[in-house]
Amino acid sequence: MKTYTMKKVNGTPDWSKIPTLNIENVQWVDSIDITAWAQLCWDDEGLFVRMEAIEPNIRMEETGPQACTCNDSCMEFFFSPTERADYFNIELNPNCAVWIGIGTGGDISDLIRLQISKFTEKFKTNVEFTEKGWVLTYKIPFAFIKRFFADFEAKEGGSIRGNLYKCGDRTVKPHWMTWNYVDIDHPAFHCPEFFGTLIFGGE
Repeated sequence: MKTYTMKKVNGTPDWSKIPTLNIENVQWVDSIDITAWAQLCWDDEGLFVRMEAIEPNIRMEETGPQACTCNDSCMEFFFSPTERADYFNIELNPNCAVWIGIGTGGDISDLIRLQISKFTEKFKTNVEFTEKGWVLTYKIPFAFIKRFFADFEAKEGGSIRGNLYKCGDRTVKPHWMTWNYVDIDHPAFHCPEFFGTLIFGGE
């Protein structure tokens, strides 16, 4: 599995200085005209996430918390904060509609839904549109993670496990893209056995 080092920052990230993580595996469909990548970094308060897609036909019909965002143009981050089997899945579309859950994998029906009515505010979520696609940014407070994983600690040299995805189940060209390859013969993102390693780096 791949690894990626998350740089530590002080204040608002300068994304031009944050390494890129390519979401480059196109799976379960033929080649498509979409590319996607992500950048991750952290400070003492939380984890910054930036994801960008070049996508010619953006679908953005779902709205509100716990929307079925995977039907739309969607970018997703799944991660296990500790050695426990369960993990978070955070899925957002260009409307900032969100699906967020926590569970042990295998099937989305096994996930406990987290009803977060003010996700955009709490996670400082933002979407910007470019000439060729869209950019999603948000910040996951460590205090939020510790509500569910009390023994979680963000420290330099430590790590979490995760995967990042781009999908669009009902877009003009349905697609599924991954950072770490998911060795399954059908579309399936809830596969923690294929998570990569995300390392907390220094400044």
